Amino acid sequence: MQETGYIKEKGTMKVMLKRNSGPWWEEIFKARDDRKKPEVEYMAGEGTHICNFKGRTIFADQRITETLITGWERVSTDVEYITLTTLGTDTTILKEFIDAAIVHNMAKDEDKIGIYELHRWGIGWTKVQSKKPRTLASVVLDKDLSSEIIADMKNFQNSAQWYMDKGVPYRRGYLLYGPPGTGKTSFTQAIAGTMKLNICYLNLSGNNLDDDGLNRALNDAPGNSIILLEDIDSLFVSRESVNKNRGRHVSFSGLLNALDGVRSQEGRILFMTTNHRERLDPALLRPGRADYHAFMSNASYD
Repeated sequence: MQETGYIKEKGTMKVMLKRNSGPWWEEIFKARDDRKKPEVEYMAGEGTHICNFKGRTIFADQRITETLITGWERVSTDVEYITLTTLGTDTTILKEFIDAAIVHNMAKDEDKIGIYELHRWGIGWTKVQSKKPRTLASVVLDKDLSSEIIADMKNFQNSAQWYMDKGVPYRRGYLLYGPPGTGKTSFTQAIAGTMKLNICYLNLSGNNLDDDGLNRALNDAPGNSIILLEDIDSLFVSRESVNKNRGRHVSFSGLLNALDGVRSQEGRILFMTTNHRERLDPALLRPGRADYHAFMSNASYD
């Protein structure tokens, strides 16, 4: 908020170990190096802070009212309240202050994409990471596949009215196929960064989803996102789930209905990857589920 004012701390400060920017499980399972000095971050603590904003003095009183144990992981969470006070009876300056704070916070992640994953119990999406996307130039291909897919995605995004007029479901699916290690996932990340879309990573190989849960997950996915479904060929053999004997699982018909059934989300962009397109059932390859097929080969000499 340097262009509009500054904040001068008068109250207390709290020091915390720097938060991990990756998924929550990395912090639990990663090996810690006790010889490395831990990084810390400083945040405003409880008390009153003086903020000079657009020539006005604003008092921000921050208080922790209670501590709750929340979530499936039973994590303790402080409930904090901030009371803003200024002289006068016009609240406009306080509204402008809040709006400037929101814009400032959003600007920090402006050049990053959000990575979302489904909660391990299948009950909603969680943003696990914000990361700087790969550039398209970092994914080297034999042909200009990136320009073709980006042009196709832009055409799709600009054609909502056409889909509505024709009565065609407004969804687009992309299938990236080819040998392992040819950059299918990296290419998806680069496309997402160029199109300024988030990525919702959907893992169907676990035992936390059934058919209804998959439908809800796709319908509740954050907007402005790509749904990424990796290694689709490893999930089913002859339309039978490889996980059918391990608790909850998604059936093949449930997957098809989720992709283009009557409950499917409109405007959705789906990316599927596979190492073996020949193993996929024809029902999964048809337009409406996989509209655009892109082959990504091993690197040639050129």
